[in-house]
Formats: sequence, structure tokens, C-alpha cells
Amino acid sequence: MRPADSSREAQILSSSLLDDRDSLLRIRRIVMQNACALNAFAFRNNFIFKSTFLLITRRTMSNLEEANEICKKAEDNHASVVAAHYNDLKEKGLRERFNSPIYYLRNFNNWVKSVLIQEYINKIRDKDYGRPIKVLDICCGKGGDLSKWQRGRANHVIFADIAEVSVQQCKSRFDKMYGNKFTAQFIAADCTKENLRDKYTDPSIKFDIVSCQFGLHYSFESLRQVRQMLKNSTECLKVGGYFFGTIPNAYEIVSRAKKSSNSEFGNRIYNIKLLFDPKDGYPLFGAKYDFHLEGVVDCPEFLVNFDLFRKLASEYGLELVYKTALADFYNEFSMIKEYKHLLHKIMCFETYPSPPGQQLLGEPSEYEHAKSFLDNSEGRNERDRLGTMSQCEWDVATVYMAFVFKKCKTPNSE
Repeated sequence: MRPADSSREAQILSSSLLDDRDSLLRIRRIVMQNACALNAFAFRNNFIFKSTFLLITRRTMSNLEEANEICKKAEDNHASVVAAHYNDLKEKGLRERFNSPIYYLRNFNNWVKSVLIQEYINKIRDKDYGRPIKVLDICCGKGGDLSKWQRGRANHVIFADIAEVSVQQCKSRFDKMYGNKFTAQFIAADCTKENLRDKYTDPSIKFDIVSCQFGLHYSFESLRQVRQMLKNSTECLKVGGYFFGTIPNAYEIVSRAKKSSNSEFGNRIYNIKLLFDPKDGYPLFGAKYDFHLEGVVDCPEFLVNFDLFRKLASEYGLELVYKTALADFYNEFSMIKEYKHLLHKIMCFETYPSPPGQQLLGEPSEYEHAKSFLDNSEGRNERDRLGTMSQCEWDVATVYMAFVFKKCKTPNSE
């Protein structure tokens, strides 16, 4: 599976729109319908209000102001939906989590995050051993990575998330942690609209690492939200520090949607429905889709055009050092002894065939790949077992990708 590549879709509002009079009418329509789309058009062509734009009438400018206001209200409404969704998620006990149809998927995602955190904490520590490591965990949720920062021996972590209840649960988990704990601050804020630095106990803090796991895509509702997210992620990040995370793979999502008859696809544990026609490409911002994941997520999200994300990130002093689809991430890091051991330790895989007295989480047809592997193994013994994941869970895992940026310079605006 190849990494995200959406160059074709990224040209939707490109300079080719300027070729004829028809195109000018299209620009007028964009302005009158959606100010966010105009921002995308302007960014793509590196200009705002150049000669072509001057042809747009004052009346259209009035429409633009109105559209901007509508756009802002839509953003506020969506933020409320996301916050309410995550605030309403119930805490689940160990038994309930173990019986979840996405039990191994969640463990696999935790493995991915553990590898990212350990890899880049090690790089920071190797560069300057003994210096305190400070972290910003942005879109932290309920604190699913608390133990990972503890194992990585971070010294101070700031946790920030839009869902106030989630932040409270994160703090509660932190308070119950044993052993050598790092110091921490907890912030409930919309990281796509509010300036986090204003809320830090120490606004002069400098982070070695900023982590954003499975949350950055919510900022791609509009250009201004992506910029605020990037500002929050980089403003206090040291030169030489890392910004990494996991996001939905837009290329993979659009590719799967195009194979369906109604822009909708999924299986028994997840469903994605695009709210635009993928055959026409997708807008740079506000490319909305509904996402349902069994017992965890059920709210609208946005595609991340990675080419655009990379270009915007460069304006904040970031340089891309790594990106890959999670299928390739697994192939790469599962070969490393330390991380291979971790796969088994945190139970990322289900035993196939299931041991006596146990039952597979999925239907038998979801393990054909494992059955085929065993059937074709030389000298196979009937007692042979292997670790695997149901096809349904793997289909969800491979919707995502990982990225890592390194801050190479401080932008002039800082």
C-alpha cells in the first residue's frame, strides 16, 4: 500500500481555473458559496486579491463577508458536535474492552503510538542526554498515552483537548498513576481555534516533542483552523524538536470510496461515507465524511490533503522527515526486536486457530489469510498457531498513516 498521494485532488482549485471567462464565474460561485474554498484557492495559487480577483464585484465582497460568517458558525457547530461526542463516551472496564470487537485494533494503534513516542524520545535523548524532556500531547483525549510518556521518561507533559470531560478523565488517570511520574498540566481548549500558549503555566516553555494522535484531521475543516493547529504545535517547539502523529490516509479513503457505488464503504465494525462525490476530486478544506467505528467514534471528520499539509507546515519551520501508511509502518518496525516483543506484550494479535475454550472475535471468513498461511506452511503441525488480526480490524488499521516533522527553523512571525 503506498503512502498518501493526493496531488490530483490537490489541483481542484489550481491556476487552471483562470483560463477563461467560465472560470471567473466559477470563482464567483466559490466566493458566494464558501469562503473556506476561496481560502484554499488563494493558498494554492499563492495570491489573494491579484488582478483576476479584482474583477469580482463589491457585491461579491459583501457575499464573501457573509460567507465567512456562515463558515465560522459551521466551524463552531462542528466543534460542538466533536466535543459533545467525546465528552459522552463512557469509560469502559477491562472486561468490556477485552470483549470489544476492536480489541486488537486498539492494541495495534497503541503499538503504533508507542513506537513513535519511543523512537523520537530516544532521538532527543541521544542528542542531549540528561536534559529534561518536555512534551505537548495535543488532542490527548482521555490520556491514552500517559503510560507511554512515563515509560519514555518524559519530565513534563502538557495535555490539551477540546473535550473537557476527556481532559478531566486524563487528569484523574494521571493522579492514579504509580511510580516516577512526570509533572503535568491539563488544558481543555479547542486546539484549532484557541492559542494554547496563552494557557500555559509557563508561556516560555520549550517542547522537545509535540504529539497529535488521531486528531489533527479535525482541523482540516478550514484553512484558519489548520493554521491555528500548526501554530499551537510549533510555537513552543524547539528547533531540532519533533512534531509527529497519526491521521486518516486521504488517498486510501478516496480510493476505497471510488470503488463503491455510493461513496460509502466499511464492514461490520466501521463505516465511512463521503459527503461529497469523490469522482469530482475533493476540496482542500472541508472535505467532510461521516465515520463510525464500533463503540468509539461516530461523528463527522475531514480529509487531510497531505501535500497541502506539508506545504503549510513548512511555513511554520517544519520539515517532513517521515510519512508512511500504517501497513508499511508495521512492516518496517515489527522487524525490530524491541518493537516485535512489544507487539506480543500488549496483545496486538489474536491467536489463530483459537485455543480450546476460546472463540475468535470475528467470523471465520475474516481469518482466511491466516488459514491460508498455515495450510501452505511446510511441515505444519495441527497444533501450530499464529498471531493475526481479523480482516475487519486490519481494514480499519490501514485507513491511517503516520507522519513526523522536524522543526528546522524558527519562522519570522515567532
